[in-house]
Amino acid sequence: MDRTMFAFAEEGKAIGTVKEWADHIQLLMASAEQDIKVTSLPAAASMFMRRYGLFLAGHLAVFSKERRIWNGDADEIEIVMGSGDGWPLLFRLKHENWVSCGDEGADLLISRLAEPIILHLSKKAKLPAMISRENIFGYVLWMYVHILNDTRDLALLPGFQRFLRGQSPQDAMANFSRLTCCLYKEVPGCEKCPYCPLLGKKNCETARTI
Repeated sequence: MDRTMFAFAEEGKAIGTVKEWADHIQLLMASAEQDIKVTSLPAAASMFMRRYGLFLAGHLAVFSKERRIWNGDADEIEIVMGSGDGWPLLFRLKHENWVSCGDEGADLLISRLAEPIILHLSKKAKLPAMISRENIFGYVLWMYVHILNDTRDLALLPGFQRFLRGQSPQDAMANFSRLTCCLYKEVPGCEKCPYCPLLGKKNCETARTI
């Protein structure tokens, strides 16, 4: 499988690891404040999880296609600043040790790479864990429906089932909306996104993509 869709590897000096940023939240906050002018710590943490969620979706894609997972943890995932507008965070693996697995691989990925970071941000950034999980879920759902065209492995992620709200994955994607607000509206220059539960009937046509 072509892993360039999620590796996000670029040359450049690492500015920390995912675990370091979750442990030392001031590092995350300083970067967010500099690049997207966020002054709210929960919003900064949520914007970070939006970026990290896409990276995690890529790992689940490899698992689904190959039944292999990366054998590392969040302290072995480097953060590199890319180029471009907004907050161009990229993620780079410190090693390429992949191992074969069965269906348990999905839970291993989430328990190693996602949950520790979610819990750290819940405690240190006061970001509700449900927001972090839904930030990941949006990319995971998109990946299963549009990239893999196979949603069977979504059943291996019981922690995400609540976000389907009783719908099939295809219907949830076609009528996508969130249960939680990701705090995108707290980023200067942005408004509620089109999927925000706080949006009501208002359209958000002026929000910029970050």
